[in-house]
Amino acid sequence: MATTTTVDVAGSDNDERQDFLNFQDIPHEPSGNDQTHKFTDFPHSAADSDDEESDNAKLLKEKSSHSFWTFAYYQQFFNVETEQVGKRIMASMVPRPGQNYLIKQIRPNPDLYGPFWICTTLVFTTAIAGNMANYFSAVGSYKWKYDFHKVTFAATAIFSYWWVIPLLLYGVLWWRGSQAKFTFLEMICVYGYSLVIYIPISILWAIQVSWLQWTLVVVGAVLSGSVLLLTFWPAVSEDNKKIALGMMAFIFIMHAALAAGFVL
Repeated sequence: MATTTTVDVAGSDNDERQDFLNFQDIPHEPSGNDQTHKFTDFPHSAADSDDEESDNAKLLKEKSSHSFWTFAYYQQFFNVETEQVGKRIMASMVPRPGQNYLIKQIRPNPDLYGPFWICTTLVFTTAIAGNMANYFSAVGSYKWKYDFHKVTFAATAIFSYWWVIPLLLYGVLWWRGSQAKFTFLEMICVYGYSLVIYIPISILWAIQVSWLQWTLVVVGAVLSGSVLLLTFWPAVSEDNKKIALGMMAFIFIMHAALAAGFVL
């Protein structure tokens, strides 16, 4: 009987030990550090930033994928939304210190659509206003005749200014090793939009009041000229002071001279 009792106690002890061991066998649960290592999703803001960068990279890749001699290469420069053109037009007439027009409005999608139609419109408004001014001044004195040469002169002056001045600036910036890295396309885009302020002004030039005409020239040149100066100053600010100021003076004088030439 005693032997039986001893065996039962031993068996009971073994069962308790087994239960104890089973109770301590807790399944492994991933800790906070393990979850961090297994984390695979990006935060929402980071994903948005990556999407924007990928969109810009895709846009630049598409622009460089076409040959220079193909129509598709030039077609991409006219792929711009009307809303974006409107914003660029408004921003080109109002200087905003602390904001670079090229970086804020033009990059990463410079276009030729807006500048081309701005220049074309300015050619006709300038020529028409000039002929209207001649008509009003000739009333009662001699038989008036439309001067088509004004269209030719305006087209030559405006389109030459739109392409030649940015080309000269681009060459100087490249020669001086500017750190701004403005492209030629970006520069002609900026210059094209800078002429939009002269469209309403050119219509008012038909009014034969000398002081009003020159006031309009000064106002237009100062407003849009200031946008040009604020845009290109970072590209020359680190250069020699005399060269930097000389280039700024050249930009403003040429911009004002274009408008003054039509009044004269």
